[in-house]
Amino acid sequence: MKAKSWMGGLAAMLGLALAAPAAAEVSDLKMMSQYGIGYMQLTLMKHDKLVEKHLAKEGLAATKVTWATMAAGAAANDALLSGGLHFAAGGTGPALILWDRTKGNLNVQGVSALSSMPNLLVTRAPHVKTIRDFTDKDRIAMAGAGSSVQTTYLQMAVAKEFGIDNYKKLSPLMVNLPHPEGLRVMLSGSGEIQSTFTSPPFQNTALETAGTRVVLNSYDVMGGPNTFLMVWATKKFRDENPKTFKAVVAALKEATESINADKKRAAEVYVKEGGGKESADRILKIMSDPQVFYKMAPDRILPYAQFMHQVGTLKNKPESWKDLFFPDIHDQAGS
Repeated sequence: MKAKSWMGGLAAMLGLALAAPAAAEVSDLKMMSQYGIGYMQLTLMKHDKLVEKHLAKEGLAATKVTWATMAAGAAANDALLSGGLHFAAGGTGPALILWDRTKGNLNVQGVSALSSMPNLLVTRAPHVKTIRDFTDKDRIAMAGAGSSVQTTYLQMAVAKEFGIDNYKKLSPLMVNLPHPEGLRVMLSGSGEIQSTFTSPPFQNTALETAGTRVVLNSYDVMGGPNTFLMVWATKKFRDENPKTFKAVVAALKEATESINADKKRAAEVYVKEGGGKESADRILKIMSDPQVFYKMAPDRILPYAQFMHQVGTLKNKPESWKDLFFPDIHDQAGS
């Protein structure tokens, strides 16, 4: 993301914070989702109108809820700062970057984790067996390259393999493409992109193609399950719209419980809402993987954030996962 984009958004939001008088809660709530089954709660919230349901319980039945689909967390951050969104969703990387850059002013924090699931760096390049085998001629597609959750996973793996001072050794190989497009380009066999660092169900599709194999698993990098996706917002919005914020948290909770109670229905809704060409049975199989979790409390987000601080991506060092999230989920068991 360009510095001007960040600074312009921050300046605009800070100006609004100083100039705007106290007002009623928002009449048009702006939500978003992204591609992939990791955003399943948001898919159900939209389909089942769960936000509207809980807004009504808070006496806000007239509030309009609009949804946007974006391709990366960096774009979500731009929209959040410009007022185009009230709740952003994406990988933990972009969320933590905005938490860091707004600390002491807008105070962006996590609203809820969404999912923990392994992200796989997969390749069709015959010479690549481990990350040591990548050359300066290779390219790795990933959504939000440079700020995405996969960016940090790769940097952590590189730091372990080549030393912390070389954590950016493979960063020049990253190519910014949405997950569906990165998969398509890699599987086409044309061009220089023969690898992609992606997530379910895209990595599952990739591995069904002959000659494609796993180079790196994010769970191996993190030492176990790790939050992949989350939702975040500004403290300003939370303070000025307490009932709306409460309704969204309640909708997230209901959606999370609904998924875990009936994954089959969730898979069917995902396909119905435009989840690609996958069948509901195939999506259900992926969701039923014992390494896939849908939960509001984060997994291993603290060591992830502390690595980002160690290499200078974050100026502020969190001491607890609770530093990164609003108090609404502090009663849950996170890490």
